[in-house]
Amino acid sequence: MLRGRGVGELTASLAAEAGIVAFKVAFERWVNDTGQADLSRLIREAFEELRAVTAGK
Repeated sequence: MLRGRGVGELTASLAAEAGIVAFKVAFERWVNDTGQADLSRLIREAFEELRAVTAGK
């Protein structure tokens, strides 16, 4: 999808891998802590953290 929009192969691969890791972290939090909110909220939080760290905040 990213490559189809003209994003370079390396950049597209890095974005895809980062997305996989963010989902994995959220899923592990969801599975291991029964008191957590729904999975979609945890995924959003993981992506917000990823966005913050890649933006240098």
